[in-house]
Amino acid sequence: MQRLAFFLLVFLLGIGSAWADPAPLRREAWTITVQLNPDLTYVETIEQEYTFLTKAGIPLADRDYVPFHPKSQSLELVEAYVIQPDGTRIDAPPGARFTRPSLAAHDTPGFSGGETTTVLFPQLREGSRTHVTWRLTQKVPSPLGFNLAIRPLLEWPTRHMSVRIEAPPDLALRWKQRGGFAVTDTVSDGRREIVATLDNVPGQESERDMVSPSDFLPMFAATTLPSTEELGAIYHRQAADRAEVTPEIAALAAKIAGDRTGLDAARAIHDWIATNIRYVAVYLDPNDGWVPHRASGVLANGYGDCKDHVVLLEALLAARGIRAEAALVDWGSRYQPYPLGVPQEFNHVIAWLPDFGLFANPTNPYARLGTLDRRLSGKLVVLATEHGEIAHTPASRPEANRYRLDADVTLNADGRIDGESRFTMDANIETGAREDVAAASSTRELAERMLAATPEGGYGELDASDPKDLAHPFSVQASWSSPHGVAFQDGEAYFSTPTGVDFEQPSALLRPYLSNGEPRRHAVQIGAMELEWHYTLHLPQGYAIVRLPKEVSFSNDTGRYTARYERAGSEIHVARMLRVDRDVYQPGEYDSLQRLFFTALDDVRGVFVVSRMEARN
Repeated sequence: MQRLAFFLLVFLLGIGSAWADPAPLRREAWTITVQLNPDLTYVETIEQEYTFLTKAGIPLADRDYVPFHPKSQSLELVEAYVIQPDGTRIDAPPGARFTRPSLAAHDTPGFSGGETTTVLFPQLREGSRTHVTWRLTQKVPSPLGFNLAIRPLLEWPTRHMSVRIEAPPDLALRWKQRGGFAVTDTVSDGRREIVATLDNVPGQESERDMVSPSDFLPMFAATTLPSTEELGAIYHRQAADRAEVTPEIAALAAKIAGDRTGLDAARAIHDWIATNIRYVAVYLDPNDGWVPHRASGVLANGYGDCKDHVVLLEALLAARGIRAEAALVDWGSRYQPYPLGVPQEFNHVIAWLPDFGLFANPTNPYARLGTLDRRLSGKLVVLATEHGEIAHTPASRPEANRYRLDADVTLNADGRIDGESRFTMDANIETGAREDVAAASSTRELAERMLAATPEGGYGELDASDPKDLAHPFSVQASWSSPHGVAFQDGEAYFSTPTGVDFEQPSALLRPYLSNGEPRRHAVQIGAMELEWHYTLHLPQGYAIVRLPKEVSFSNDTGRYTARYERAGSEIHVARMLRVDRDVYQPGEYDSLQRLFFTALDDVRGVFVVSRMEARN
């Protein structure tokens, strides 16, 4: 029962649109009935109904599908039909039902044996109502026990959703709810029945960069696990023999580490895996048992999922006498724990190196050892030790996410701007820059894409070190030119600081977080950071500075922004700094955050005035 509650949410929420009223469709009912046996096998019946309120809703839910694992489960499509606005019922024909390997199984053979059965609904129109009933049988108990977590959809209204679990009364089955589920738990005639219901949940528009809906929507969870820590213990037992140090692995570890020991050897081994073992994006699937492939097999294949990257890291480190443990985590925008610890709470595996107090994400080919992006920072983790342990990844700090741009900019009398930029970045910021460079068709294309987003435009080139060489800090600089970047008229020019090539261009960075003035309803995910921009502007010969923008010093409970402007002969020195204190800000803090960002944006548009000296006489 690991997968049940979210198979539709993955599809529907993945669309990522925010709908204004009226919503394109409405979930009329979603009911789940589970007959749970003493050995933790079960039969689960899923019924769902949608009404299409507008034509726009039809392509969003014109089919229904359920993934399953034939080795341990069987799936039956009991019925699927459409009720038309005039009451006519149209059954889905046999040709509209088909079973295929699941996407993970298709894209990465050997990593998932999952299949998916899909049904297409016929003759859909505005006002049509779909109905589907599935029956899933868990034939073999899951090593992770029985687990369930459900919540309503975010963007589309739900009239009714319910769960009924029938189980032996002596079965250790725990449940919790938050946010409004009504729950009854009774025993009658030797059978325990848990019923959770939720009615009339309105849809709401998504907000840009908001935290996961799982952080704030109502949720019901049930599990036979005695504790969240047990997830780590189960993973530990199932993966215990997978990190065997074979002669091939020992030889490779010796070759990679050379004469390095301790943390230096760990860095070299981590970097080798991140660079040389291809990551196949298979999500952590409890129905596959959370069992990694053997380290020797991962090495032979040259690819693996997150579990496989970690198990190979464990084996290679063990060959050099260094300990490492798998750690279950959510790699995404969710920050709040579920009401109960269940497998659905975790979608990724990273490594914990207790000898050095470091976490590592070896699936990210651009992240050095100990580097965690904001989606992994400050997160609950379950360590896969003998008894399982709860821990947290380090929270983001601005001091660990520093970025500095130093630009030398020459303004020419014909209006052309020539510039050179140099960049200094901490490892966390560097990870994103490495990925930008690696993903670009060329460094010229990337530089000119950055310039195209500035008022001056232009062309240029980036000179960057190998973005996949994690053994060395990322080195990058740029040269660029903007024809007609400044307009001189009658011996005068009014202009803002030329941005040039910039990985953290203020307008592009900050404007996506600004709202249209409506109150923020949900927490926003930003990312703690401390960014500096330093410019030296060289004026054309014979021109003088008439006016500089005003200096700025602003701070509040979300961060700080400063800007200084100095004259030095025919040069202008500009120094700006933006500090964002935390990764996540609550709705009540959003106005303060916007004031911080608007202060920065207003400043970067501040105007310089220069004039030809003879024109002033």
